[in-house]
Amino acid sequence: MPEWAQHPMHRLIDDHEAVHRSELLEWNVTGEQRIALVFRVLADRDVYERALRETASIREYELVDGRAGELYLYVRDTPTESDRELYNAFTATNLVAVPPVTFLPGGRLTIQVLGTAADVDTVVDELPDGFAVELEAVTSMGPTDGRIGLTERQRATVAAAERVGYYEIPREGTISDIADELGIATSTAGDHLRKAEATLARSYLDGRF
Repeated sequence: MPEWAQHPMHRLIDDHEAVHRSELLEWNVTGEQRIALVFRVLADRDVYERALRETASIREYELVDGRAGELYLYVRDTPTESDRELYNAFTATNLVAVPPVTFLPGGRLTIQVLGTAADVDTVVDELPDGFAVELEAVTSMGPTDGRIGLTERQRATVAAAERVGYYEIPREGTISDIADELGIATSTAGDHLRKAEATLARSYLDGRF
Protein backbone atom coordinates (compact mmCIF):
# COMPACT_ATOMS: atom_id res chain seq x y z
CA MET A 1 0.00 0.00 0.00
CA PRO A 2 1.30 3.51 -0.71
CA GLU A 3 2.02 5.46 2.46
CA TRP A 4 -0.86 7.89 1.89
CA ALA A 5 -3.34 4.99 1.98
CA GLN A 6 -1.99 3.37 5.15
CA HIS A 7 -3.88 3.81 8.42
CA PRO A 8 -1.73 5.31 11.23
CA MET A 9 -2.16 2.10 13.25
CA HIS A 10 -0.78 0.06 10.36
CA ARG A 11 2.16 2.44 9.81
CA LEU A 12 3.01 1.79 13.45
CA ILE A 13 4.39 -1.62 12.36
CA ASP A 14 7.21 0.24 10.59
CA ASP A 15 7.45 3.16 13.00
CA HIS A 16 7.86 1.23 16.26
CA GLU A 17 9.94 -1.88 16.95
CA ALA A 18 7.43 -3.05 19.62
CA VAL A 19 4.63 -3.49 17.03
CA HIS A 20 5.10 -6.51 14.78
CA ARG A 21 1.91 -7.63 13.01
CA SER A 22 -1.81 -6.89 12.79
CA GLU A 23 -4.52 -9.23 11.49
CA LEU A 24 -8.00 -8.06 10.58
CA LEU A 25 -10.36 -10.87 11.61
CA GLU A 26 -13.85 -9.39 11.15
CA TRP A 27 -15.30 -6.15 9.83
CA ASN A 28 -18.59 -4.42 9.22
CA VAL A 29 -19.03 -1.25 7.18
CA THR A 30 -21.95 0.35 9.01
CA GLY A 31 -22.27 3.51 6.97
CA GLU A 32 -20.33 6.28 5.26
CA GLN A 33 -19.01 7.58 8.57
CA ARG A 34 -18.15 4.48 10.58
CA ILE A 35 -16.73 1.01 10.38
CA ALA A 36 -16.41 -1.67 13.08
CA LEU A 37 -13.42 -4.02 13.03
CA VAL A 38 -11.83 -6.81 15.10
CA PHE A 39 -8.04 -7.27 14.99
CA ARG A 40 -5.54 -9.69 16.43
CA VAL A 41 -2.30 -7.83 17.12
CA LEU A 42 1.22 -8.81 18.10
CA ALA A 43 2.55 -5.73 19.88
CA ASP A 44 3.50 -4.22 23.21
CA ARG A 45 0.19 -3.30 24.83
CA ASP A 46 1.28 0.06 26.26
CA VAL A 47 2.77 1.23 22.97
CA TYR A 48 -0.21 0.06 20.94
CA GLU A 49 -2.86 1.49 23.26
CA ARG A 50 -1.14 4.86 23.40
CA ALA A 51 -1.29 4.99 19.60
CA LEU A 52 -4.98 4.08 19.68
CA ARG A 53 -5.69 6.99 22.01
CA GLU A 54 -3.72 9.40 19.81
CA THR A 55 -5.35 8.41 16.49
CA ALA A 56 -8.04 10.98 15.75
CA SER A 57 -10.21 8.82 13.48
CA ILE A 58 -10.78 6.15 16.17
CA ARG A 59 -14.12 6.75 17.85
CA GLU A 60 -14.21 3.82 20.28
CA TYR A 61 -12.07 0.79 21.10
CA GLU A 62 -11.65 -2.10 23.49
CA LEU A 63 -8.33 -3.92 23.85
CA VAL A 64 -8.01 -7.29 25.63
CA ASP A 65 -5.11 -9.64 26.24
CA GLY A 66 -4.97 -12.92 24.30
CA ARG A 67 -2.65 -15.89 24.44
CA ALA A 68 1.10 -15.88 23.86
CA GLY A 69 1.38 -12.09 24.05
CA GLU A 70 -1.30 -11.39 21.44
CA LEU A 71 -3.87 -8.62 21.79
CA TYR A 72 -7.45 -8.52 20.49
CA LEU A 73 -8.90 -5.19 19.44
CA TYR A 74 -12.48 -4.10 18.78
CA VAL A 75 -12.48 -0.67 17.19
CA ARG A 76 -14.98 1.74 15.62
CA ASP A 77 -13.18 3.95 13.15
CA THR A 78 -14.03 6.72 10.73
CA PRO A 79 -13.14 5.55 7.20
CA THR A 80 -10.94 7.79 5.07
CA GLU A 81 -11.43 8.47 1.39
CA SER A 82 -8.77 5.86 0.56
CA ASP A 83 -10.62 3.35 2.76
CA ARG A 84 -13.79 3.95 0.75
CA GLU A 85 -11.91 3.49 -2.52
CA LEU A 86 -10.69 0.11 -1.28
CA TYR A 87 -14.19 -0.95 -0.21
CA ASN A 88 -15.62 0.17 -3.55
CA ALA A 89 -13.02 -1.87 -5.47
CA PHE A 90 -14.29 -5.02 -3.77
CA THR A 91 -18.02 -4.24 -3.70
CA ALA A 92 -17.98 -3.93 -7.50
CA THR A 93 -17.40 -7.71 -7.65
CA ASN A 94 -18.65 -10.95 -6.12
CA LEU A 95 -15.33 -11.69 -4.42
CA VAL A 96 -15.42 -12.92 -0.82
CA ALA A 97 -12.52 -11.90 1.41
CA VAL A 98 -11.38 -14.79 3.63
CA PRO A 99 -9.94 -13.52 6.95
CA PRO A 100 -7.46 -12.75 8.24
CA VAL A 101 -6.20 -9.75 6.28
CA THR A 102 -2.62 -9.51 7.56
CA PHE A 103 -0.76 -6.18 7.78
CA LEU A 104 3.05 -6.49 7.65
CA PRO A 105 6.10 -4.20 7.61
CA GLY A 106 6.80 -2.13 4.53
CA GLY A 107 3.15 -1.23 3.96
CA ARG A 108 2.40 -4.79 2.83
CA LEU A 109 -0.82 -6.68 3.40
CA THR A 110 -1.89 -10.15 2.44
CA ILE A 111 -5.47 -11.16 1.72
CA GLN A 112 -7.08 -14.38 0.52
CA VAL A 113 -10.16 -14.07 -1.67
CA LEU A 114 -12.67 -16.51 -3.06
CA GLY A 115 -14.07 -15.83 -6.52
CA THR A 116 -13.34 -15.77 -10.23
CA ALA A 117 -10.18 -14.65 -12.00
CA ALA A 118 -12.23 -11.96 -13.74
CA ASP A 119 -13.32 -10.51 -10.40
CA VAL A 120 -9.73 -10.51 -9.16
CA ASP A 121 -8.72 -8.59 -12.29
CA THR A 122 -11.54 -6.11 -11.67
CA VAL A 123 -10.37 -5.40 -8.12
CA VAL A 124 -6.78 -4.90 -9.24
CA ASP A 125 -7.94 -2.47 -11.95
CA GLU A 126 -10.14 -0.56 -9.48
CA LEU A 127 -7.49 -0.13 -6.78
CA PRO A 128 -6.28 3.46 -6.32
CA ASP A 129 -3.02 4.55 -7.95
CA GLY A 130 0.10 3.55 -6.06
CA PHE A 131 -0.94 0.04 -5.04
CA ALA A 132 1.28 -2.83 -6.18
CA VAL A 133 -0.29 -6.31 -6.34
CA GLU A 134 1.46 -9.68 -6.32
CA LEU A 135 -0.50 -12.89 -6.80
CA GLU A 136 0.95 -15.34 -4.31
CA ALA A 137 -1.01 -18.52 -5.06
CA VAL A 138 -4.11 -19.82 -6.86
CA THR A 139 -5.97 -22.91 -5.62
CA SER A 140 -9.31 -24.56 -6.27
CA MET A 141 -12.01 -24.48 -3.64
CA GLY A 142 -12.64 -27.88 -2.11
CA PRO A 143 -12.18 -30.07 0.96
CA THR A 144 -8.99 -29.38 2.89
CA ASP A 145 -8.78 -32.81 4.55
CA GLY A 146 -8.07 -30.97 7.77
CA ARG A 147 -4.85 -29.48 6.45
CA ILE A 148 -3.72 -26.08 7.70
CA GLY A 149 -4.02 -23.36 5.05
CA LEU A 150 -0.50 -23.07 3.71
CA THR A 151 0.09 -22.07 0.10
CA GLU A 152 1.68 -24.63 -2.22
CA ARG A 153 4.97 -22.71 -2.13
CA GLN A 154 4.91 -22.64 1.66
CA ARG A 155 4.22 -26.39 1.81
CA ALA A 156 7.07 -27.06 -0.61
CA THR A 157 9.43 -24.93 1.48
CA VAL A 158 8.52 -26.71 4.72
CA ALA A 159 8.97 -30.07 2.99
CA ALA A 160 12.37 -29.00 1.67
CA ALA A 161 13.35 -27.81 5.16
CA GLU A 162 12.55 -31.26 6.49
CA ARG A 163 14.56 -32.96 3.75
CA VAL A 164 17.73 -30.90 4.35
CA GLY A 165 17.60 -31.39 8.12
CA TYR A 166 16.56 -27.85 9.04
CA TYR A 167 14.32 -29.19 11.84
CA GLU A 168 16.86 -31.69 13.20
CA ILE A 169 18.32 -31.16 16.68
CA PRO A 170 21.02 -29.99 16.35
CA ARG A 171 20.10 -28.30 13.09
CA GLU A 172 21.80 -29.82 10.04
CA GLY A 173 20.46 -27.67 7.20
CA THR A 174 20.26 -23.93 6.57
CA ILE A 175 17.96 -21.54 4.71
CA SER A 176 20.55 -21.55 1.91
CA ASP A 177 20.26 -25.35 1.70
CA ILE A 178 16.46 -25.02 1.42
CA ALA A 179 16.86 -22.42 -1.33
CA ASP A 180 19.26 -24.67 -3.24
CA GLU A 181 16.84 -27.59 -2.88
CA LEU A 182 14.03 -25.52 -4.44
CA GLY A 183 16.13 -23.52 -6.90
CA ILE A 184 15.05 -20.16 -5.48
CA ALA A 185 16.73 -17.19 -3.78
CA THR A 186 17.71 -17.55 -0.13
CA SER A 187 15.61 -14.51 0.82
CA THR A 188 12.58 -16.01 -0.93
CA ALA A 189 13.02 -19.35 0.86
CA GLY A 190 13.32 -17.56 4.19
CA ASP A 191 10.19 -15.52 3.52
CA HIS A 192 8.13 -18.61 2.58
CA LEU A 193 9.38 -20.49 5.65
CA ARG A 194 8.62 -17.63 8.08
CA LYS A 195 5.09 -17.26 6.71
CA ALA A 196 4.47 -21.01 6.91
CA GLU A 197 5.80 -21.26 10.46
CA ALA A 198 3.73 -18.26 11.55
CA THR A 199 0.58 -19.86 10.11
CA LEU A 200 1.32 -23.17 11.80
CA ALA A 201 2.07 -21.50 15.14
CA ARG A 202 -1.16 -19.45 15.07
CA SER A 203 -3.16 -22.53 14.08
CA TYR A 204 -1.72 -24.42 17.06
CA LEU A 205 -2.46 -21.56 19.47
CA ASP A 206 -6.00 -21.29 18.10
CA GLY A 207 -6.56 -25.01 18.79
CA ARG A 208 -6.92 -25.99 15.13
CA PHE A 209 -4.49 -28.92 15.57
